[in-house]
Amino acid sequence: MKKIDDIDIRLLQLFLIIVESDGFSAAQYQLNMHQSSISKKMNDLETRLGMTLCHRGRSGFKLTPDGLKVYEMSRQLFGHIDVFQKQIDNIRSIACGNIQLGMVDNLVTNPACQIATAIAMFVKKHPQVRIDNSVSDSYQIEKSLLDGKLDIGITSSEVKKSGLHYHYLFDEHQSLYCVPHHKILEINRLAKLSDLRENALVERGLAHPITPVSEVMASQCTAYAPNMEATAHLILSGHFIGYLPDHYAEHWVQQGMMIKVPVEPNLVYSTQFFLTTNEQLELSLATQALVDDLKQAHSFCDAKKIIAKTHAYKVENEKLLE
Repeated sequence: MKKIDDIDIRLLQLFLIIVESDGFSAAQYQLNMHQSSISKKMNDLETRLGMTLCHRGRSGFKLTPDGLKVYEMSRQLFGHIDVFQKQIDNIRSIACGNIQLGMVDNLVTNPACQIATAIAMFVKKHPQVRIDNSVSDSYQIEKSLLDGKLDIGITSSEVKKSGLHYHYLFDEHQSLYCVPHHKILEINRLAKLSDLRENALVERGLAHPITPVSEVMASQCTAYAPNMEATAHLILSGHFIGYLPDHYAEHWVQQGMMIKVPVEPNLVYSTQFFLTTNEQLELSLATQALVDDLKQAHSFCDAKKIIAKTHAYKVENEKLLE
């Protein structure tokens, strides 16, 4: 094989994505390429390396022993490249750099979320720094932080992972919602857990309990949704009751398409959001500056006001039936 050049680097990056996606079919969406194009590029890489890296076909995708070795070496290679890039960023100070930021979905309408404010503060001081922002669930963000693929995460982690540092930022109040003609609204009192058992409920589908009904209603839930938008679709179908953040549901409430279910106080809850980083990795100067701005922007939120607002939501549920 000839000396490694830019083409080989790009092909090895493609190879990593294919392996971590468990095959060509899943990788095509992440790469935004047709499966035939991916297959051709893999053939090119195998030709350049002079070895077979994987078996693909009806039996599924599987690495060869050589492929496994190349995969591990490629991970090391790109890990070294990332370290090199961060060191270069430090040398150049914060004049220019690259920050990988990952956050959970549907935060922008939460008045307690000051991420946009923090980014505005940061960009005003450091306009040359590139911020690559992505949206995923907390589990994937935490995994990417531990793998060194993200620098900063905004997560709503109920179970904190070893190796990560969590700094509290803000809360999010969530309530049960349904469509205005749902049968649960016909009961003339605050809904109890027993009332929910008689209705179709959409839950988060996580491995650990997260909502007030997770543990006791696992067997009764007829749908699972990992994010807010998927939950909203199910609720708007008219069949399901589900938890949504109040700020997110407000859009449909104003249009008369959703309504908050009046429930007993033990059936409402708040979620905490955290600025999350890898404890083992030293942050670049640019990343540390954004971390500082995120902390400062959210430090203006008065914790007592958030607690009072949560209590007000509970009182509101009781007044709905008066």
